[in-house]
Amino acid sequence: MTLKTFAKRFPEPLKQSLRYIYGFVPLSIRYGKVFWETFNFLQESQWWSREKLEEYQMQQLSNLLHHAYKNVSYYRRVFDERGLKPDDIQDFNDLRKLPYLAKNDLKKHFKELLAENMSLKNLPMSHTSGTSGKPLQFYEGRFTSQKELAFICHQWTRVGYKPGEPRIELRGAINRKNPVYYDPISKILRLSPIIEHKETVHHYVDRMNSFGGKFLHGYPSAIASFAYRIKKYGFAVPFRLKAVLFASEAVYEWERELVQEVFGCRVFSHYGMAEKVVLASECEHSNYYHCLPQYGITEIDPETHEIIGTGFINHVNPFIRYRTTDVASTPTSSKCENCERNYYPLFMKVEGRLEDFIVTPEGAMISPAVITHPFKDIKTVKDVQLVQESPDHIILRAVAWKGSEPKTLRAELDRLCRDLQQIIGIGVQIKVQVLEEIERPKSGKFKWIQSKVSKDLLHNGLKDA
Repeated sequence: MTLKTFAKRFPEPLKQSLRYIYGFVPLSIRYGKVFWETFNFLQESQWWSREKLEEYQMQQLSNLLHHAYKNVSYYRRVFDERGLKPDDIQDFNDLRKLPYLAKNDLKKHFKELLAENMSLKNLPMSHTSGTSGKPLQFYEGRFTSQKELAFICHQWTRVGYKPGEPRIELRGAINRKNPVYYDPISKILRLSPIIEHKETVHHYVDRMNSFGGKFLHGYPSAIASFAYRIKKYGFAVPFRLKAVLFASEAVYEWERELVQEVFGCRVFSHYGMAEKVVLASECEHSNYYHCLPQYGITEIDPETHEIIGTGFINHVNPFIRYRTTDVASTPTSSKCENCERNYYPLFMKVEGRLEDFIVTPEGAMISPAVITHPFKDIKTVKDVQLVQESPDHIILRAVAWKGSEPKTLRAELDRLCRDLQQIIGIGVQIKVQVLEEIERPKSGKFKWIQSKVSKDLLHNGLKDA
């Protein structure tokens, strides 16, 4: 148990005092033994040969499968129905003998997917953000969070980050009462994504400058919106960041370019999820995502390019061949020629979630990365969202900048509709709604595409497992 976990048992007034004291505790104690063991292992194993990494993966997979067969009734039934035993899985191709685990399976068989040999008392329960519906819930092991943080910090070291180094965060739910908060435990300056007004943007820039942290971490949509407003209002950025750390959302090229222009530093993105089955981050010398083989086994569906993961760090709620519904660009299994790591597979970008794709009347699926192109140079529109209710009907929701000329706004919205129809097709009707505000979910993640059509396709089964 870490000090941070132990402190959660104290009453709130005592917690407030302990937060400041905790900041002076040495990192070796504050982060915990499991964190440092994992972090040091990753710093060494990142330079292993492909053969050694694959040998490690098969050892971890064997441990996971034997545990799942013995202790998880869902997987025991899956093996038995197919006449398989864990020892029958001798290589990565054999793993395909097991079926995919879909999100609906997790909901339907929640109790059956829990390890029977582990007490759930005092174990943390995690959940997805719920941006595409009701959040999925699942349990994690005592040390899962320490391992996860070690993997994240290992990735960030590629752009100069050291564990425990102060950073600025712009992510999460909106807090209008306390939009700027310094957490002395984690040494993080947390900024709430309330960035509509010029005064707020100026205040955030001042606080970041006085704080002195060299890394800005958060949702691409929130940081890009912040950067856009800095540029719009003509503010000079008086501080120098080492890197902007994108996480938790698909990254669009216009976001990357804008943020790098405004903050004058490298944008470094990593890809992961609450289910903790796949973790990938960009190379320090390129924008290729490198999947971490020590974290799990990553498969890419050859037809849909959906990312499928088998995670190693959570044995309480094991995820084996889990369909993430996230889509990657064309992958490669080759060694990265830029950094010399044997991490695999490699892919250039995450296109988005399948439920965020626009579906044409002909049944073609268009990724958010393609749909985003017409929105790069908008001037009068502050926020925008596309809602697909049927294959031939899309609503374009728009929030205008205060003071925008109605005629100019209408002309820009008309241009957006024309550009969208060139991409989606003339058979789709696009209806414009100008709103005062677009509601965000509690998680703070902004879903700029909401497609009931692609969600139904996934629910009914995109393709057989």
